[in-house]
Amino acid sequence: MKNKYSIKYLCFLVFLISTLSITTANAQITFPDDVDDETPTAPIDGFVGLGIAAGIYFGARKRMTRKE
Repeated sequence: MKNKYSIKYLCFLVFLISTLSITTANAQITFPDDVDDETPTAPIDGFVGLGIAAGIYFGARKRMTRKE
């Protein structure tokens, strides 16, 4: 009997928390109109490709040494 009440209580809590999170997630935040949206704050340059290539190299090297 205790188990039945605890399951109902747990379901009620999950429902309550999910309902509260849905209602607060729809809140719209506003920003001032003087924000410059056109200028990127952190440009992506050529080092991203170098990082991807290094990751592929180290991943392949680790995979090859694991098989030996």
